[in-house]
Amino acid sequence: MAASSVCLASGAAGAWAQPAAPTAPSEAQPTRADAVQGAKEAAARSLREAYATGQVKDVMAGTLTSANEVSLDRLPIRSAASGFRASVESSNSAILTAKGLPASTGNVLQVRLANPRARTALAGGVQPLIAAEPSDRQATSLTAHRPDGTEVKLGATAPADVPVLIVGTDGDRIVAAGTKVMSDGFKAAWPQAGTSSSGGLSTLKPKSAARAASRTAPVPRPTGHKAPAARTSGTGTAPGNDTAGKAGAAQGKNVTRINNVQLHKSNEEPFWKGGAEAFAVVSGWDKNDKAFAEPALQLPYLDWTGVDYHPNQNLIDWGHFGYDSADLVFLEEDDGTNYKDLTKAIVDALLTVTGYGTTGIPLANTIMDAIPDKWWTDDTDELDQVYSVSHGAIAKAQNSGAPGLTYFGASGGSNISIGLSNAFIPQT
Repeated sequence: MAASSVCLASGAAGAWAQPAAPTAPSEAQPTRADAVQGAKEAAARSLREAYATGQVKDVMAGTLTSANEVSLDRLPIRSAASGFRASVESSNSAILTAKGLPASTGNVLQVRLANPRARTALAGGVQPLIAAEPSDRQATSLTAHRPDGTEVKLGATAPADVPVLIVGTDGDRIVAAGTKVMSDGFKAAWPQAGTSSSGGLSTLKPKSAARAASRTAPVPRPTGHKAPAARTSGTGTAPGNDTAGKAGAAQGKNVTRINNVQLHKSNEEPFWKGGAEAFAVVSGWDKNDKAFAEPALQLPYLDWTGVDYHPNQNLIDWGHFGYDSADLVFLEEDDGTNYKDLTKAIVDALLTVTGYGTTGIPLANTIMDAIPDKWWTDDTDELDQVYSVSHGAIAKAQNSGAPGLTYFGASGGSNISIGLSNAFIPQT
């Protein structure tokens, strides 16, 4: 997908840019990614014009010499730059609308110093290059501008001595708001997912042979991948027996936690692309033998490939499940993602599936098939899927002295490995 087919309004410095309505031939309708890209381009132009008139020059140097990024609405610029603030507000509103996020999300536009090695040059008064982050993250070049409007083409490697200011979106804030939109939608579709559970496991049904044959848990370790050593922290691991479900036992939740997780796909990323903004969707079968999705889960730490993260984050609440099997889908924020429509697509797809064992297609695949290809502009947006996570299998491993089980993603080459352990969270 092209980075953008949006035409931006032009004008002299000081003529604050507003997001222009996307234009495209009748046979090529503008996409949500185009709308987001247009808003980022407008904000970048406004920042360049404010820099050219001296209204943010000292502010940018002072702010970005102590931090790599700053929200555009928090720049302590001069009052004369009210046009800049209005432009940022307009661009931000356009992005929230395109992504199906409420106004309460706040500002999601930010500027970051893409090449921190040039921080000294920025502080020393070197004129920066200013650009909008491309929506097409597979782009191999970037068009930037000097404050005077001169266009400069940049390759995938950052210049060493010229600061590059990238106007983009705050992925963490967007994913936090987006997963809330998704979770609210899932809770409305499946109210049991939003209620507290007794934590009992006595009603969990084992995986049937027919279903287990179509999926393997854990997925065999791919060649060349070193399994990260699982590490637990916090207190308590779930016992092999269902102590929480017995009469007189402590009340609480039986959960599966992420001990450690790592992304493996190694791509040569251009310097302007930041870390992944990841989130997860957990699906399974409830006690009425119907497919459902748990509240979506933000993974704000999962940024870079080759880093072994140890979040100790709760992933699955087994009190909502009728079968001892859960599928995981890991996704990355993308400019073309509308979280309202994404929620509806997942809900509509899962509501059509009933009866565990009636189909050999994993729920993770059902979820991915429900998402139109046109929503994604970056191949890595679908990070990976993990099939048939089993509380019983993890408990068996823990009872034999292991810290848990490591599962690997099902994509070609496996992009993710995730170490999981069980824990019981007592009710206080």
